[in-house]
Amino acid sequence: MKALKITAFLLFALLFVACGKQQQQQNVTRKDANEKIQGTQKVTDSKIERGKAVYDETGCATCHAIKGVGGKIGPALDGIGKKYDSKKMGEILLEPQKLNPNTVMPPFEGSEEDLEALVAYLMSLK
Repeated sequence: MKALKITAFLLFALLFVACGKQQQQQNVTRKDANEKIQGTQKVTDSKIERGKAVYDETGCATCHAIKGVGGKIGPALDGIGKKYDSKKMGEILLEPQKLNPNTVMPPFEGSEEDLEALVAYLMSLK
């Protein structure tokens, strides 16, 4: 039992570290971010490209797969843009434990612009 607890702790620590480097020093305030991602801004190809870069830089693929590429700890993200709207997607990224209290996914801690770009990228996965 002790070995199982140690293994679980080490797995959690590894996942937390693997979610990528510190995204940026500026934290996103939930209120500001939610106002920005409610669809009021035009989504551009460059924003989606930036979102893909944020996805890559922050290590999302450590746990999530897209088109079979990536981890299997979290759900695959194929079609995620059909499942949620941009507001809900932003909320999940900021507070993943609200959707699933048992998740090991850490909250997004990057800039508002990076959050918006990541949401735009994920919403493009339809």
